Amino acid sequence: MQKRPLLVLAALAAASEPDFGRDAIAKLKAGIREKYAGDPMGSTVTTVLVASWLFYRAERGHNPRVKTFYDALIYVSTNLSVGYSDIFATTQAGKTIGSALMTFGPAMAAKVLDEPNAGKKSDAEAKAIVERLDRILAVLEQRVAG
Repeated sequence: MQKRPLLVLAALAAASEPDFGRDAIAKLKAGIREKYAGDPMGSTVTTVLVASWLFYRAERGHNPRVKTFYDALIYVSTNLSVGYSDIFATTQAGKTIGSALMTFGPAMAAKVLDEPNAGKKSDAEAKAIVERLDRILAVLEQRVAG
């Protein structure tokens, strides 16, 4: 498959958008963040399995250290954290997968055990917190004034 026509079509599609596709990218990023916040562990496990399969497909037959899916799984899982492994990507696709994992993996691994939607307060909860802080502030102001 020739990549140039696809790149030209992608460039034309982006140029035809009033904001050159920035809105679509912002929506994609927001959607990914929302899905991850909704299920950090499931998202991380899915990322590991999909990336392992892609890495295995990219490196199998080209990389003597990637003989099984398990080898790819070891490579991917270490890229999400410390990056320690004796397996290195040799193909362009494998290097791209590794770069993406090393960029986003540590942030994913750091939050993998968080509760779903952790830190996301509902509007009612946020309002209740602000009201309570206002009451505390009023009491403190009365004590300082009196």
